[in-house]
Amino acid sequence: MSDSGSRLRAFVAELKRRRVFRVAAVYAVVSFGILQVADIAFPALKLPDWSITFVVALALLGFPVALVLGWAYDLTRHGVVRTEPLADESTAHHRLGRGPALIAVALVSVLTIATGWYILPRLPGWWSVKPAGAEGADVRKLLVVLPFVNLGSPANEYFADGITEEITARLASVQGLGVIARTTAIQYKDAEKTVAEIGAELGVDYVLEGTVRWENVPDGPSRVRVTPQLIKAADATHVWAQIYEEPIASVFQVQSDIAERVVGALGLTLVEPDRLALKSEPTRNPEAYSYYLLGNDILRSSTSQAGSQQALEMFERAIELDPGFELARKKIAEAHANVYWGSFRTLVGFPQDDVDRSLDRVIPESFGDDTAAYFLAQATLLKRADRPAEGRAFFDSARAFLEPEVVARPTDARRHAQLGLAYAGLGRQEEAKREGRRAVELLPIAEDAYTGAALADNLAHIYVMTGEYEAAIDQLATLLSAQGPLSSAWLRVDPTWDALRAHTRFQDLLAGGS
Repeated sequence: MSDSGSRLRAFVAELKRRRVFRVAAVYAVVSFGILQVADIAFPALKLPDWSITFVVALALLGFPVALVLGWAYDLTRHGVVRTEPLADESTAHHRLGRGPALIAVALVSVLTIATGWYILPRLPGWWSVKPAGAEGADVRKLLVVLPFVNLGSPANEYFADGITEEITARLASVQGLGVIARTTAIQYKDAEKTVAEIGAELGVDYVLEGTVRWENVPDGPSRVRVTPQLIKAADATHVWAQIYEEPIASVFQVQSDIAERVVGALGLTLVEPDRLALKSEPTRNPEAYSYYLLGNDILRSSTSQAGSQQALEMFERAIELDPGFELARKKIAEAHANVYWGSFRTLVGFPQDDVDRSLDRVIPESFGDDTAAYFLAQATLLKRADRPAEGRAFFDSARAFLEPEVVARPTDARRHAQLGLAYAGLGRQEEAKREGRRAVELLPIAEDAYTGAALADNLAHIYVMTGEYEAAIDQLATLLSAQGPLSSAWLRVDPTWDALRAHTRFQDLLAGGS
């Protein structure tokens, strides 16, 4: 027994001499630091979920390798050198034998494998084998945020809808949580259905509903009262509920807290990027936020050019109150896109024999401050009037105007769409398709049924101008299958699509809408 103890003490002493313990400690600290950086940086870089898992796996696999290298080599002022036994330790070295070393290596390997076996399957992106029949199964917890009921003045309905939309957006950013789209959830506004019925129809596990009361106090600060309730759909039991009554200036903290409490009640763990996203405050100006919500409500409920112009005024007022309000700036781009759609498509959609009349109506005032839309409308009609040189000049004017705009506002889908048309008119086909596709990526139909449809229509127009007729028909087929402003009746009379009329698939689209 004392011989075994002596060997063990000698082995531990040798580990210390070879600095193996120090190597293990340094490796653990460095690995932890790398994992912390990866946890923050990878989501921000839009890297896939499995990339963090891959880093963890490498860290675990590298641990025993680092210990072996720490045993065999040492870092000296002469560089990396092999660690030799002490000259006077030959007898002790032989007495130590290989037994303890082999046991230590085996123990470290087993512990590393066991740790990996426990940790890796719990990380996102792990490719563990699924049970039979579970291929492709959605393991997320599914939630629908029903429109919060407005208990205040009917004029404040837009505020309750805005609160609902903001909470939905915050929850939708959380990993491991599936949130039903707002456009689907809003169908249940004022619906006479139970939570269980709604849950069964949508296939969700939980329902978040609530009430909102905005109290405008003439001689004091306005207050908002929000009462959210998280309910389990299967049995309609409450999981969590709370009453918030705060000054209107604290509305973002209320929204963030509701989202965080819901995530906690569902047993989900927030990674740091998600936590920061939930706590974001788009503006610190309550009045600017009110104008933003009002404009958003008008933009959603009205597809008319006048409605879009009114929404635009609300967003511009919000920007005046808070120049750093980026969400309002994005909505300004969407409202401009709607105004552009109404003006541009109305003016260029006349039959061929009405081109001269259309040209007379195309004046800068028709497009407000959208100079590019004016240039593009002129260019399109001049080209159709068989005046290609004049049309090309207007296309180039649009390009010169739009290129710096796109650089200054790279997330403005409307500007990318317009630049795509300008490039197409100049024969720069690849650049035209790139800009048109970028516009659709920035604001897809699934995110905005009206403006997204306008941008998809624009991409189809670019495909026609660049000779890619099949791609154009694909876009039009998608547009007709969605509930948007495009119709078969419009396709029949709009000369934009004249190049497609001999194609059987295009004729089928027209016949399908008759």
